[in-house]
Amino acid sequence: MEDCIVTVNVSGRRFEIGRDVLSRFPDSTLGRLTSSTQTEVFYQRPTSVFKSVLGYHQTGHLHIPASMCLGAVQEELEYWGFGVDDVEPCCRRALSGFHRQQHDVREFEKETRLLFTESKRQVTSTFAKGRHCLWRIMNQPFSSNIAKVYFLISCLVIVTSTLLIVLGTLPYFKGTLKKEHWKEYFGQELYDQYYDEIRLASEPDAAVLNEITQRLNKTPGDILGNFSLPTDVHVKNANFGLAGFICTAFFTLELLFRLCSCPSLARFFRSLMNIIDILAVVAALAKIVVEQVWAAEKFKHSYLDILEGMLVLRVLRLFHLTKHITGARVLVYAFKSSFREVGFMALLVVITSIVFGTVVYYVDSHRMQNIPEGCWWAVITMTTVGYGDITPSNAVSKCVGVLCAFMGILVLAITMPLFVNNFITFYSIANETTGQKKAKNSEQQTTSSTVRAVRVADQHQNETDAGAYPNNR
Repeated sequence: MEDCIVTVNVSGRRFEIGRDVLSRFPDSTLGRLTSSTQTEVFYQRPTSVFKSVLGYHQTGHLHIPASMCLGAVQEELEYWGFGVDDVEPCCRRALSGFHRQQHDVREFEKETRLLFTESKRQVTSTFAKGRHCLWRIMNQPFSSNIAKVYFLISCLVIVTSTLLIVLGTLPYFKGTLKKEHWKEYFGQELYDQYYDEIRLASEPDAAVLNEITQRLNKTPGDILGNFSLPTDVHVKNANFGLAGFICTAFFTLELLFRLCSCPSLARFFRSLMNIIDILAVVAALAKIVVEQVWAAEKFKHSYLDILEGMLVLRVLRLFHLTKHITGARVLVYAFKSSFREVGFMALLVVITSIVFGTVVYYVDSHRMQNIPEGCWWAVITMTTVGYGDITPSNAVSKCVGVLCAFMGILVLAITMPLFVNNFITFYSIANETTGQKKAKNSEQQTTSSTVRAVRVADQHQNETDAGAYPNNR
């Protein structure tokens, strides 16, 4: 009878288990004891997970203890020879969620480390060292004092360029064309041919009017005839133009330096922000070239506005600042890792907006002109924006609006916590990583200071000894 019993001692607690129970899972750690001749085996492992494993051998149902960390539970299950698939569905969801979260955490830490891996590469030649130093200055703003100064200048130029685009659209910073501008607009030949007409149309004061009419002995109507100046032209602020040239030159030089110093051109062109930088610089340079070749393009609205519109890409350069801000980096990665949740939320919004937009169109067709307009109203209602441009007019459509608003609240309440949980997890990890790096750097600086102090003290002691014993060789 004793041969049928195996005593398993787990951290001092003895369990007497029948060999027939252990033989139910022969590939597990306990199952291998079936063929062993030992009557008592000792394991230095936690007893809480062992109880669950023993219960699995006894009942065929594996549940995990709620009081233990899921990481420790996973390690213990692997030690006893079981995996996630053996766990019951009620407990498997938590363990599977922990697995996904750990995978996302590892990917986030990997991306975070990629920002600092280039500084650890060993370089030998002077040229390679110069490239490496230039790359660190332009991509690691807190690596040195020069990098901090460059980062500050880059931020100022980016903000200035953005303000130039925003303020340049205000009428206050747009002027009317003067005589020298019209000369540049029409060209020398046309300007000389229509000199009097241009002056009469652009400078309608009494002195110019009398001078031209007396010299030509004609009325203003006869002089102008069918001639008229274009009205959709304006002159940009000269200071804004100069500042724009400086910003374009800075962005161009920065892009060239980044291309020359980047460790990998393939990785450089795979970055979306780098592609945006290239497009913005190319658009700015193309605009300058076109304005120099066709001077009239500087003053009127034309196809050149497409290039000017591409300068809005400069605004996206503000995202360059986010990669050096912990919260912004975490937010971007949280969106990436929560793509399924965000996609599910978007799908729910699309489906419910179509449903409620269609319903409200048929119950309030004289207010809703078409179904797309009803879908627009449904989206605005679900997101609780409520512009008020379209409103239901009868009792039935108002009830549909109430249901639509409730559905929007439910959609946001169901999906947003998933994204928020990911953001909080990654943010805490990023703060821990930053704290560890600061502590490591502080420890290195303290050690370096201590070593220097010891060396200075030893040197001072040697000098003192030499002064006290001058004849001692």
